[in-house]
Amino acid sequence: MDFGRQTLLETPRCEALRTLRKRKGASTSREGRGRSFFRKALALVLLMVLLGFSTEAFSQPLKLGYAALTAGQAAPWIAKEGGYLSKYGIEMDLIYVPAITATQALIAGEIQLAQITGVTTAGAVLGGADVKIVASAQDRLSGSIYARPEIKSPEQLKGKRLGVSRFGALSDTATNLFLERVGLKRGTDVAIIQMGGLPEIISALERGAIQAGFANPPQTTRAKKLGMRELFDLTSLGVEFQQTCITVTSKFLRERRPAVKSFIQAYALGLHRYVTDREFTIQVLKKYLRIEEKELLDDAYVFYAERLQKIPYPTLKGMQFILTDMAERQPLAKKAAPENFVDLSLLQEIEKSGFFKQLWKN
Repeated sequence: MDFGRQTLLETPRCEALRTLRKRKGASTSREGRGRSFFRKALALVLLMVLLGFSTEAFSQPLKLGYAALTAGQAAPWIAKEGGYLSKYGIEMDLIYVPAITATQALIAGEIQLAQITGVTTAGAVLGGADVKIVASAQDRLSGSIYARPEIKSPEQLKGKRLGVSRFGALSDTATNLFLERVGLKRGTDVAIIQMGGLPEIISALERGAIQAGFANPPQTTRAKKLGMRELFDLTSLGVEFQQTCITVTSKFLRERRPAVKSFIQAYALGLHRYVTDREFTIQVLKKYLRIEEKELLDDAYVFYAERLQKIPYPTLKGMQFILTDMAERQPLAKKAAPENFVDLSLLQEIEKSGFFKQLWKN
């Protein structure tokens, strides 16, 4: 199977073929026209495959919003920079949009796909939005709580401030888990402060505006270089958790299903390239994270190379963990079934075709 040559067949190509049909002479018989139509269609498809014309002639302009500046967000970046999106006939803009804003933009139709967390998606669905997770890059909780050097134990956070990116985001849920594990109460013992993004959390730690905060690579390495202390390693808990995932509206999935399927294939190729091509991946990380320090990039690469999924199925157990955590704040979460937050049909179709087996055979 040649993954680089597979191309999405949609309306524009059909129009081109209809044009070929119209150009035939009026004297051609109906049967002859049919045979000629299919011969020319086959010739056109073969020519486009051989010469690579499909990537531009039938591109589908789409926008994807990614919600965090971490290496765990790299799959769509690599899919674009590696040419996999264009080879599947997809022209895509990648836009950094914080998680909650990304979900709002998705629902409003301003973007067509969002790479966010299961937490954000669950909140949107429980709030009445008709969205579904269709792919997943991470199915385990990862990250750490870092603190200023003078904070040597979780107990010393009493009366202090802890930073998260935004309320309702991954960092917020991870912080709740941390506080629960160490016996501290949110708001009562520790004030939780929104910082806007993960880089902003480390900057606030450096200034002393907060005393602790959530971090993911490469921000964890940056925190260490600044002398911050890792107070709690959430990754070591091994919690099955829907962390990084691709979410779309059900309407878009119905109307542009072939495009979403092609995107998932390109996305899977991005995951594969991440794991198998360190040099290329680090160059992509450098571009999108806007980081030049080799140590930060190397650490981020190694961390996620061990954690990104080979076959990007969402985790139902991980969604259930999220719903259980949300149940106290959102009563609807108590009775919600994790199956209602995902659509596995495209991944199942792709897997049945042998795509993933062929991709990872070596």
